[in-house]
Amino acid sequence: MSSLEKIILISAGDPASIASEITVKAIQSLLNNIYIKPIVISNIKLIENSKNIIKSDIPLNIIKDLKNFSDFQKNCFNLIPLDIQYEVVLGKPNYKNSSFVKKSIKTCVSIINTSIASAVVTNPINKNVMHKAGFKFNGHTDYLESLSVIKKNAIMMLVTDQLKTIPLTIHVPLKDVPTLITKDLILNTIKILIKDLNLYFGINKPRILVTGLNPHAGENGDIGFEENEIIIPAILEAKKNLNCSIIGPVSADSAFTPSLRKQYDVAICMYHDQALIPIKTLDFFNGVNITLGIDFIRTSPDHGTGFEIAGKNIANAESLISSIKLAYEMSLFKEDRL
Repeated sequence: MSSLEKIILISAGDPASIASEITVKAIQSLLNNIYIKPIVISNIKLIENSKNIIKSDIPLNIIKDLKNFSDFQKNCFNLIPLDIQYEVVLGKPNYKNSSFVKKSIKTCVSIINTSIASAVVTNPINKNVMHKAGFKFNGHTDYLESLSVIKKNAIMMLVTDQLKTIPLTIHVPLKDVPTLITKDLILNTIKILIKDLNLYFGINKPRILVTGLNPHAGENGDIGFEENEIIIPAILEAKKNLNCSIIGPVSADSAFTPSLRKQYDVAICMYHDQALIPIKTLDFFNGVNITLGIDFIRTSPDHGTGFEIAGKNIANAESLISSIKLAYEMSLFKEDRL
């Protein structure tokens, strides 16, 4: 392969979801791209069924070389097959198939650590379904961190062409957010962000906006104490000791205006919805979820499993396509910097 050609591994996602459908659609969309070489880790029957649903005639090619991928075929759906133990009914998730979901993700990570593959793209999973099977993680981000050689605080970054955001806290009840926000958490997040924005996006000295937790960013302590006691001290220390420029805390109701977005590269937000609402408002179909702070590139569509539309050939694959393209671009930046 040339230096511009990159193997991108794609996990199966929940077998009862839209994952297989959007995967087939994404692979078809990328057939004419001579540099992106996607390989899917999933079940043959799942893929064949989705091909039938969307009336795709793309041929399957089974990959056996898991190191150099010498058997990769152009104009094909390249697949590393996995067995699935229990029946799959689209739209009706079965927690017993969670072992298949985990195995697909784990296989992606194992292969990327022992091969020439450049990145992992994960299809959507359903945390509630996984938890019924004993899954002990809050989602992809901390599960991937557990599989990473580097055991840091993995962080989620949401990306569109117009905006990058990071939720400081993710899948936790809103009432727990204030107790989870600490000066160390903010500083560690900024440190990871500085390193990975350089490595994957070529941003040497990132411009960072930090939102407030409370309405009006606390209004000088009148509406909560977290800004004065936690967020501002963290910002001041980062300004003094880290290679970045920071503004904040900025009230979340004005942090994402067009004029202000021009002044920063990424916004660190205090909780899940602060970060995801502006991303999905600006570009609902093309948002990408990236995991930073681990030792391999991982992207994912910024949407869920779509059980209610599974098997109906109406699922939109744009976010998965954007995830694959961004994983490719990140791998080019990484190669240039190593």
